[in-house]
Amino acid sequence: MQLRTFLAKDMKDALSAMRAELGEEAIIVASEKMKDGTTLLRAGIEGTQNTAAASAEEIGRPTADASLAVGASHSFDARYREALVMRLRVPRSDDLRHPRPFDRGHLIGALHAHRTPDALGKAIVDAAEESGIPDLTLALAAALDRFMQAGPTAANDAAGTILLGLPGVGKTAVAAKLAAHHRLTGKHVVLAATDTQTAGQMARLEDFAVCLEVPLVVASTPEILSEEVYQARRTGEFLIVDGAGCDPRGPLSPELVRFLAVGRLQIAGVASAACDAEEASDLARALGKLGATKLIVTGLDLARRKGALVALACSGLGLEQVTASPYLADGFETLTSLTLSRTLLEEAPFGTAQKVA
Repeated sequence: MQLRTFLAKDMKDALSAMRAELGEEAIIVASEKMKDGTTLLRAGIEGTQNTAAASAEEIGRPTADASLAVGASHSFDARYREALVMRLRVPRSDDLRHPRPFDRGHLIGALHAHRTPDALGKAIVDAAEESGIPDLTLALAAALDRFMQAGPTAANDAAGTILLGLPGVGKTAVAAKLAAHHRLTGKHVVLAATDTQTAGQMARLEDFAVCLEVPLVVASTPEILSEEVYQARRTGEFLIVDGAGCDPRGPLSPELVRFLAVGRLQIAGVASAACDAEEASDLARALGKLGATKLIVTGLDLARRKGALVALACSGLGLEQVTASPYLADGFETLTSLTLSRTLLEEAPFGTAQKVA
């Protein structure tokens, strides 16, 4: 059974929307009253071949203003903006009001607790000490700032971005989040799929495209992708290409090399913070050799130890965005040296970091 999700002001409107789209044979699978009073209804037809909309878990919890299906773009826009506002409203502890004196041993212990690579950790501690800043959080932030490189603010005349990374790292969700981000800045966006072989990959990207109301093209060959790039430049659209998963550290298939060689596309590496820190360093190095100019980090919500995040942030690639949520509506976050410093000192695994002499 292929499921559709409907969101309406009450059950009557939700049932009307369901019958209008699926007919009288529709089977209700689940219904839920949301906190804002709206009704969420999931239904389907046994054996239907209709493409299902992206699931509520992937899109993000619906919140407001919706007598339309979840796929409606302005309904998604409202949820996306509300998620951003909610993140800004979350109270944060202010290290500046409660300064901690610089302590080299404590800093070594915190970085070690996060499994930061030894050489990188020592370089960061040395830089923090050399800064001469008496506050531990600010000294660490100053040290990280020496190693971190901001992501490019413009597309450098590129027609779009192609995503490159390991299988399962979250490239498809990143492609959808990028599309949402650019749409809300007023850009016309096109999603492109190059992986037509992996089971479920196309269907998932199609669901996201329906949710965002952006066109989806299938670029199954480098020649087709090149034509799509040309069309995007001609029409002023921004092309976001969901590349096939690969290990950038090993030999690449000739076809993937040809995809990456398509002109006017920036290569963006996608890596997860929920991996070994040394592996993260190797991946970032390999992505840079393949021409990646920016990095998007996923899985912050899955990584208790942030050593991989430190390694990726200090890899020399421009850190474009990070994501700490699987929900599409939650979008991206920006990682600064100060926010990373606070994260490392406040979230040392298993309690207070052990002091190291």
